[in-house]
Amino acid sequence: MSTHLVPPTRTAPFDSEPGFYEPAGLWLYGNARLLGAKLAKVEAAHGRPDHTPGELGEIERTTESLVLSSGVVVTGIHNPAHQRVAIVPLRWGSPRVLVFSGGFHHHLGKDLKDEPFRAARLWRYQFDPQVDLVISRRAPDRLPTFARFNPTVDRLIERIVNRDFLGCLFGNPEF
Repeated sequence: MSTHLVPPTRTAPFDSEPGFYEPAGLWLYGNARLLGAKLAKVEAAHGRPDHTPGELGEIERTTESLVLSSGVVVTGIHNPAHQRVAIVPLRWGSPRVLVFSGGFHHHLGKDLKDEPFRAARLWRYQFDPQVDLVISRRAPDRLPTFARFNPTVDRLIERIVNRDFLGCLFGNPEF
């Protein structure tokens, strides 16, 4: 009896339904072409979950500068700093890559249409998989870690931006 699990088989493009991208061991949903874009992160948004209002303002200004220079920001959603980074592209009509600690159904709803947090819904009515990409280590129905401080998400963001994932070079994940 084998103890190895067979990876899930992807049945549709990533912008139609969540799919498992086996070379990286990650679940993707949305515009996977963004992985070939000029990816950027806001380092100040990583680490501790308690930023001052001044620090959050600086994080927002840094993000805006990246977006206006054609960068695609990669961020989490689990604390106010990450959420600030995630909102800026919405204001400018730019794409973003969001890294979740849990499955897509928990963060985007059962129909995968909800923006993942309340403030984002002020800028966009529904999540748009034609524009944005969401990434998770967990299958679509799995629960998140519910932590405001999540070094695993921060490390994954770093690896995605650097296109360094266990020998897997992101860029063309079989659209």
